[in-house]
Parts: sequence; structure tokens; C-alpha cells
Amino acid sequence: MVQSCMSDCSGKKQHDDLHVGFEAQEDGLNDDAETFDWIQTSSLSIVVVGASGDLAKKKTYPSLMNLYAEQLLPDDTVIYGYARSDLTDEELHDRLRPFLEQDDHPKAKIDSFLKLCHYQSGESYGDQDAFTKLQKKIQDKEDSFTKSSKKNRFFYFAIPPNAFGETAVAIKETCLQKEEKGWSRLVVEKPFGRDLESFEELNDTMSVFDEKMLYRIDHYLGVSN
Repeated sequence: MVQSCMSDCSGKKQHDDLHVGFEAQEDGLNDDAETFDWIQTSSLSIVVVGASGDLAKKKTYPSLMNLYAEQLLPDDTVIYGYARSDLTDEELHDRLRPFLEQDDHPKAKIDSFLKLCHYQSGESYGDQDAFTKLQKKIQDKEDSFTKSSKKNRFFYFAIPPNAFGETAVAIKETCLQKEEKGWSRLVVEKPFGRDLESFEELNDTMSVFDEKMLYRIDHYLGVSN
């Protein structure tokens, strides 16, 4: 389901398919489908790693905007961008706005979406001090969500595969949610590595996460319309 949403939420058929999936689950027609009750009962902290890059501003954030406009995100949702560029929240908003406007969303809807979007910079994708600061921001915001029973976290890697390893280690050491508080999920793009040796090294690094926490998406699905 994440794959279909993040790949292309702008297409009408994609939206229709998504709604059919939700309706089938609500009606109990799809016993094997993952339930989405958590959208009504939990908060969601989304971290877009590589937030200042082309993939994030052209694809990832517009897809999140579409989900927001379709009310397919929890009410208690916050989106944090992380990258090496030194930006304020407002500067991030200015970069994103032209791409959010391409799908003809009302200005008021775009403005309300951007209020959910914050930014944290770091010296590198493996900067654990910066991720520790991000963790505090996430935790402080989650603590304010008194109506949400679970505090879920979702990390989207809009970065080159050669940065996956250091990013994964930094997140593992600083930002993962405790299971009793909510789930953590990471979306990473294929291909992994340049050859067998680099693949095995990266795969070993990602193995610090439980397999259920990882979602792999083909890069060309991630950037296609």
C-alpha cells in the first residue's frame, strides 16, 4: 500500500484503487489485507531523509500532499525533512510550494499541509548528533498528541543508495520508536550497491532492522508518474 501511494498519488485510477482497498478492509471483504485502523487511533511522524533533493521536492512531498488532501493520513501527522542543506522551515516551504501547486490543490490546503512540515539539517546523513536533535523534536511533538494511543514513525530514504548505510545506523541509534509505543518503518529504494560486494555490505548494515520494518521500493517506481 505504501508503494502505490508514494509512487503516484496524483493519478485518478491510483486514488480509486486506494479507496477501494480501504473500503474493502472496512467492510471486512478482504480478510488478508492489513487493517488501517491505526490511521484513526495513532499519530504518525514522517521523516523524509534527503528533503532538499529533487526526488523529495518533485515526488515525495507532492505524494504526501495528495495523501493529506485525500485525508489518508492521521490527524496527528507531522513531517520532518532531514538533509545537509542549511535551511529553515520557511525556506523548505518555499522550495516545496511550486511543486505542491502543480496538482491544483487549493492554496489553503497547501498552506495547512506546509504547517506540518519541519526541517532538521545535519553535517552528513550519518550525523548522530543531528538525528538526536531530530529525535527530541519528534518526541516533544508526540508527547503533545494526547488523543493518539500509538506514536508511529515512518522514514523515507530519498537519498542515493550509497548513503543508506550511515543513515540507517544513525536512525537505529537515535530515532527508532520503542515497540510498546508504536511501530517504525523504513522505505528504501533499490538497487542496493554497485556490485555484489557493496550489496552484501549494505545488506548487512540494513540487517540491524527487523525485516518487518523495511519496505523496499524500486527506484523507477519511486520517481515515475
